[in-house]
Amino acid sequence: MENYKNPISLFKQTNFSKTIWWKLKVNISGYQNEKEDKLVTEIFKNRIFRLIYPNIYQHNHNFSRILVQLYEDGYICWINLDGLIIEKYEFGKTEHSKNEHFFIKDKVNSILKWIKDQSELTNEYLWGGTLGPNFDCSGLIQTAFFKHHIPIPRDSYQIKSFCKHLFYFNESYSTLQPGDLLFFGNKGKCDHIGIYKGNGFYYHSSGRDFGRNGIGLDTLKQSNDKISKHYKSKLISAGRVTRSYRWDRTIR
Repeated sequence: MENYKNPISLFKQTNFSKTIWWKLKVNISGYQNEKEDKLVTEIFKNRIFRLIYPNIYQHNHNFSRILVQLYEDGYICWINLDGLIIEKYEFGKTEHSKNEHFFIKDKVNSILKWIKDQSELTNEYLWGGTLGPNFDCSGLIQTAFFKHHIPIPRDSYQIKSFCKHLFYFNESYSTLQPGDLLFFGNKGKCDHIGIYKGNGFYYHSSGRDFGRNGIGLDTLKQSNDKISKHYKSKLISAGRVTRSYRWDRTIR
């Protein structure tokens, strides 16, 4: 247990290897850069990461953060050494389901119920939020799938690229199925995501400026609601999750 309190000693034992994976024993925050407190993601206990910086040539420098890559979604961010508790992780044999698409389809109702339950908690929009009750748009979607053992990428544009493309948006949403993902943005660049509930409605976590400052239900139907109208004007495309993300087999 003594090593848990000193991750640097663990990293030194492996010469700051970039090929060894570590398991988190606590929830932690992920930051945009080495110095500033700009949150980009929150990272659950038991997630797995590898070290990117420092390396064997740089470990004598003084530093309070390390750069890591997360296994489940390939995401790269900075984390604080202070409060970090880890253990070395060894991968066992993993079996890939040939029926992954059906497994995911069976989870859709539970995923939507989980999001509904989160929406009923007191919450607000949090850039980088994934732990709850406060989420950003992609953090809500990623965590909803993660909670049901379906890893997907972290950011909305990454999820858009990862999904099976359904169509670019026009006035019709009749071919959408519950659980399909909706992508929003400007000039084709995705910067927001929601999940289709059915009957023209979708859940998303939207911000203060144009949204509901938290998790809400909006519509694709003709509506006088200014928030629904705003997001409908930003719709780009729809996609469907048909597989789980894997760091070692998925092109990022």
